[in-house]
Amino acid sequence: MDYIGSSGLSVKLIAFSRLVEGKESENKEPDVIVAESGAISHSKEFKNLPDEKVRHLIDLLKSLGHESVFEHVSFTFRIEGISRVCSHQLVRHRMASFTQQSQRYVPIDPEFIIPESIDKSEFSEEFKKILDDSRKLYKKMVENGIRKEDARFILPQAIETKIIVTMNGRELRHFISLRAEKDAQWEIRALATEMLKQVYQVAPILFEDLYKKYIES
Repeated sequence: MDYIGSSGLSVKLIAFSRLVEGKESENKEPDVIVAESGAISHSKEFKNLPDEKVRHLIDLLKSLGHESVFEHVSFTFRIEGISRVCSHQLVRHRMASFTQQSQRYVPIDPEFIIPESIDKSEFSEEFKKILDDSRKLYKKMVENGIRKEDARFILPQAIETKIIVTMNGRELRHFISLRAEKDAQWEIRALATEMLKQVYQVAPILFEDLYKKYIES
């Protein structure tokens, strides 16, 4: 059977905060929402900020560490091709919402993620045999009446999973700042950097500093 490595990762930004009342602006809508949310804390009334003020205010908020304003925007991703090892790390970020593919209800034909370090090692064939054996036994048990919720106990953490993730701007920045670092585990680092690449396209001011640090550097 085929196995999945880091090249099997699939990330798609499927939703993000938008303005109900659209207006002409050079800036992306999440950036505008953040800036105008921040402006009200020092103003008697809500303001439509000039384009240049949006960047100035967001950069100022970053420098001052006033990141609560970043919580007014959110971003939703559809993620496939990660292991349960990776998803276990991901769901530890508690200020987020997760909906993961259920091994209890969904009939699955297990696929597995194999780290490159193992795939290129002397343990590769032995590792793959264990994965294949667990896959075969899982399917055999299900076919013979064992409930999926029990048969799944044989499946290793290498099994591929799918998940929907929603984070607000503040938590997403925090997630990326931890998981895109060089000392982060390779799989979640690949996930974090791909999420950053996509969110930068819709909120370039909010994520500019992280993009420069982890993508451009």
